[in-house]
Amino acid sequence: MEAAALYERFENNLETIFGYIKKGLDVRTTPYHISMPLEINLLCDVLNQKGFHFQVTKGGFDALVEFHDLYMREGKHVLDAMHQILEDKRAYIKTGDGTVLLKEQLIRRLEYFNEIAHSMEVIARLQQLGSPLQYNYPFLNK
Repeated sequence: MEAAALYERFENNLETIFGYIKKGLDVRTTPYHISMPLEINLLCDVLNQKGFHFQVTKGGFDALVEFHDLYMREGKHVLDAMHQILEDKRAYIKTGDGTVLLKEQLIRRLEYFNEIAHSMEVIARLQQLGSPLQYNYPFLNK
């Protein structure tokens, strides 16, 4: 998906993810409780490069709640920072893996939120249809 489309969908994706977590969607077979706080922290690191000073202090899905609360207060500033980053083709960020284009780091985070929102919609649909949970198969519990 194109960066502009990912940027446009960010707020919707964030609301989708937050809504499913808030409703108690069963995502125990996923690594989201581990990967989501990492991705949110990476997103905050990227946004901090444009004067947005925030770091998530909680772990698990509480990190999403904390970021969502921030976004509800500062959404305009978050989107402005994202827009500046997407327009800046020469900004870099130092990471543990080396120096990376800031724009590329942001696009990766936006892709993550897009994929997680889609995955949660699929999981919710499967659970609504009564599909068996992957971790309840008797032959896996031996």
